[in-house]
Amino acid sequence: MFKKILCFLFSIFILSSCNVSFPKETLEQDAVKLIKKETQKDTSVYRYGSTLYLDACFEDLATNDAQKISAIYDTLQKIVSTIVRIPLSSDADIKFVVISAFDPDYQTLLRLFENIDDIKRYSNQYISREDYSERQLMEIEGPDRSKKIVENKYDIAEEEYVARLIISQLNNGPRTNPFLAKLVQTLGLRFSHIEDNNFYFTVSKNIDNAEVTKMLKMVLENEVVKDIQKYKLFSVKSAILKDEENNIIFSIPVKV
Repeated sequence: MFKKILCFLFSIFILSSCNVSFPKETLEQDAVKLIKKETQKDTSVYRYGSTLYLDACFEDLATNDAQKISAIYDTLQKIVSTIVRIPLSSDADIKFVVISAFDPDYQTLLRLFENIDDIKRYSNQYISREDYSERQLMEIEGPDRSKKIVENKYDIAEEEYVARLIISQLNNGPRTNPFLAKLVQTLGLRFSHIEDNNFYFTVSKNIDNAEVTKMLKMVLENEVVKDIQKYKLFSVKSAILKDEENNIIFSIPVKV
């Protein structure tokens, strides 16, 4: 499922040829109308500072029916390729687009993040297709957090985008060792917050094995350094992992 989502996102790069203008005064309304016209799907669009949010409710998102899931992904692909056109032809300063797909009962939430600067870099051939694929950010949540996350909208800073990207790559990245990906998912590794130029992450399960802690620290450090260098966020001081009781498991000084 992860690979399918990542693959269809490449279709968005035809967007730079779009001539449609989206004035910032009517951005949200115009976006809803365009998406309805091109995908026949009702959505809600909200702007918070430089972040554009799109919410789409799918009745069968939590189903196991492969045919229904395929149809939802097809629609979601069209939604993504439509919504990211808007910042490219608007006078509004939009840096990030967050697409949230969920079912009516919020049993499942799929969130796709698009960095508009990355789209421009790819379109202008400043970064490769492989590099762009490594910048894709996807999150999946279950019933315990989905509704709260959908309702919690705010202006996302680049530092948060990168911190979330780190976790997304460890969970879903094509370069990730399957064993390590399974380990990360089992531990419930998540982004928590940013404070005093430090990235904070959490795990939902206790780690009582020194080798597992060592391995997790190694892969997290590699991803942190790589993505901080990629986005040139040299103000970040460290990456800190805590457990559910707010105890520090380890701290990784960022040296780039």
